[in-house]
This record gives sequence, C-alpha cells and structure tokens, in this order.
Amino acid sequence: MEDYALIRHDRAAVLEALRAGEYEAVATSGQGILDELAHLAIELGVFDALRLIRVTRERDGIPDELLLRTAAVLPFVEAIGMSAAAGELFKDAAILLEIGYTIRQVQEGFNHRHHGGEEGTKAITPCHPEVLRQELARVDPESLHAFAQDCIRQLFVRKLVKGRVHAIDGTGLRKRYRLVGLLNVHADRQLWLSWRLLEGDASEKGKEACVVRSLVEDVISAGGPEAIEWLLMDALYADGPLLAWLEYQCGIHALVRLPEDRQMYQDLQGLARAGLIDWQTHTDVRYVSGHKQVRDVSVAMASNLRSWHSFVEAAAACGAQQPTLWGCLIHSVNRAEGDEVEDWALVSTCPFNSAWAGYRQWRERWRIENCGFRELKEGWHLELAPWSRTEDTVVAARVALTLIAYNIAQLAKTNRGRQLVNHGIRRLRRNLTAKYGPAPVVVFTHDAYAVFHIEEIMTLVGKAPKHSLRPKTVGST
Repeated sequence: MEDYALIRHDRAAVLEALRAGEYEAVATSGQGILDELAHLAIELGVFDALRLIRVTRERDGIPDELLLRTAAVLPFVEAIGMSAAAGELFKDAAILLEIGYTIRQVQEGFNHRHHGGEEGTKAITPCHPEVLRQELARVDPESLHAFAQDCIRQLFVRKLVKGRVHAIDGTGLRKRYRLVGLLNVHADRQLWLSWRLLEGDASEKGKEACVVRSLVEDVISAGGPEAIEWLLMDALYADGPLLAWLEYQCGIHALVRLPEDRQMYQDLQGLARAGLIDWQTHTDVRYVSGHKQVRDVSVAMASNLRSWHSFVEAAAACGAQQPTLWGCLIHSVNRAEGDEVEDWALVSTCPFNSAWAGYRQWRERWRIENCGFRELKEGWHLELAPWSRTEDTVVAARVALTLIAYNIAQLAKTNRGRQLVNHGIRRLRRNLTAKYGPAPVVVFTHDAYAVFHIEEIMTLVGKAPKHSLRPKTVGST
C-alpha cells in the first residue's frame, strides 16, 4: 500500500517545480466552498481526532484513516445519500489529494473490488461508496464517542463556544431512532456539544434524566465546570432529582417547561385566580416555519415554590437549606388568529427578576428546534439519508460526522472561522476569484501544492497571453 499524508502549501517550491517540469498533477478548483469547509475541519483537529476511532478489520485493505477522512468530508457535499455524495466528491481530484489520496489512487483506485469487472463497466475511483459504508459499519461505537468528544474539546480550547446558555431536546429519525442533543444556543452561532442516538420508539422512557446527565457530563468534561450556566429543557427531560443535581452539584441553573399535571402548575393557577400574582402583557414576535407571527404574551410569576416534592427532597440531600423553585404562567394569543391561544408554565431552579425575563430566556431554547434539528433534517438530510437502513453503527457514524460538520459550517460563517480558513489549503471562491480568476489552478508536487491563476501557468510554459484579463488588485499597476 502506498504511503499517504496531507501535503503542505508551498507556493515557492511548487513554482520551482513547475518551471522545471517536475510537478505531478494539475487540477482546477471545482468546489471552493467544499475546500474551505474541509480545511477548516482540519484546522479544528477533526482529522487528528479521527485517529481515536477504532475499526474492526478481518483483513487489510484501504487505510482506515484515509476512508474515515473521506467520510468526514462527505456531509459537506450538497447531495442526498452516501453514493451521491461520494460520487460528487470523487469528481474533485484536488480535494482528494488534499485528503491524502495519492495521484495513482485518484486515477486507478485501490483494486477492482466493487468495480463490476464486466467489459465496458466503468470503474469507480478511488473506491466504491460501498467501501465507505462497510468501513463505518466496522466502527467501534465507544471510540466514535471519543472522537466526538475530542472535536468538541477543541472548540473550547480555541474559545469558539460563545455564551453559556444551552438547550436539550430530541427528535425522531426514521421512526427507529431518537436523537437527543445538547446545543449551545448563542445567537451568533449554534453548536452541538453532545448527543446520544437512542433506538426504539420508547427509547427515552425512563431514561430521560440519565441521558441529560450524560450529556451535561460530556460538556463539563470538554469545557470545564463553568461551560454551562443555564440549561433549557422540555418537561420530558426533567425530574426533581435531576434539577437538584444540576443546581446544587453542578452549579447549573435549569429552566424547564412545567408539566400541566404537576401540583406546582395547579398552585400557580390558584395564585393567579386569587390575584396574588400580577400579570404583565408584552408583544412577542417569533417566526414559525419561516413565517412571522405576532403574539400578545401575558406572564405572571411566583417565587419560593416548594410543591415539587422530589426536587425538594433531592436538593435537601445535596445539602441545600430550604430549597425553592421559581415559576411562571404564560398566556399567549396570536394577534392574527385570536382564537389561537396557548397556556403553559415554566419552572426554574434560579429566580428571575421578572416573569418576562424568564420567558425571554426560554425563547433561546427554540433555536434547538429551528436552527438545530430542522437544519439537520432539511439542510443536511440527516433523516432522509442516514447512509444505511440496517446498520446501526453506520447511522451513528453518520450522525456524529454530520453534527461535527454542522459545527464546522457554523464556525465558517464567523470572523474567527474565516481567519482559520485563510491559513489553510485553499481560500474561499470569492477570495480566490479576485486573485486567481473564477477557475484557479492547483498544481501538486509529491509533497506540496499551490494555487495559480491560469495566466501564470501559461506564462511559465512560454505562452503568455498578449492581453491580460486578470482583475487588477489594490496596489497593482
């Protein structure tokens, strides 16, 4: 098997090799955004973390690291399904070389397995998508979690996680799985910091608090004890002992939608009916499935509540003196549809100064639905194309690689992300265009590469154009 490695960017060395005619390959840039995302993943340690993934093999074959690098890039490709994504990726020889394939492997592949072998059948190079699927099926699930944890740890090390407000929620995938995730819900960027893929329709029944604890422990392990200040959850994920554990053992405030069957919910309504808590009405604008909705929201709060008995008992066991909860009633009316009314309540382990402040804090949780799960399903095709319908390990790998890719894409939109990309393999197409034209040329030697404008290449081979069409840049004459 030929050696493979990521090659370096060295314009001077490539230029010298080009003049001497000792370069190995030339490729045009076909997917600039894909190159940007792939390199940002490299810069953030994703390729290094892949070494933590253990793969069970019965025989030697294509190097695991090479296949895992390929799989890590696949979610970035705008295609539905593994075969379609791999087909698009394999068309771009430049990025394959950057991932670590050799020129011979790009041209000829590794062997004729899955190539058909029939006369007139076109071989799929460098490998068949089924090889990637089989690779992911051999992944050890625990090592997949270690890989994800290492990727998340890098985000904290580089101080890329903004704010300390997080939300937990779950969504179904293909009626067989349930994905439960913890999302940092900062307005500028939303990042998945931990998740679990659970099996079965009743996968969370009786496990909610256990799942939440494990997610929280992941984030604390990656980002330290100060990583989370607020945790926003729906009622499904909260019970009294969990709330006490978060507040008194982890120092994490919890804000939870209060189930209507709780005694505390009835107590809040009783206080409101008796006029013992005051209502305040505010205008709230929100977007539902992309449509603007204006609502009149009335809120009323009460503090020092103790009627969630399992919380009070668990908090006392943690050493808390006279533990209490804060509660808030919400009455929301859609202005456009006056008969569309919502009545619900919130409970928190930490009191707010006003009911409206608590409601506004809760609104941050909606990002896990609108920017998190909806984007994963509609933009990243996570439910439509899980990469396998029978192999649980493949689906788990697809989830992990996609959520890591989601984070990379979120960071690519930030100034810090662009700074990281600018140190990397190739610039964004919009940055390349001004310097190299709309179709930059990438030249590879055996251990380096560089990007050139097509006119530079023609000049070096002695066929310089009579008139340059290159756009003039600042400082050019």
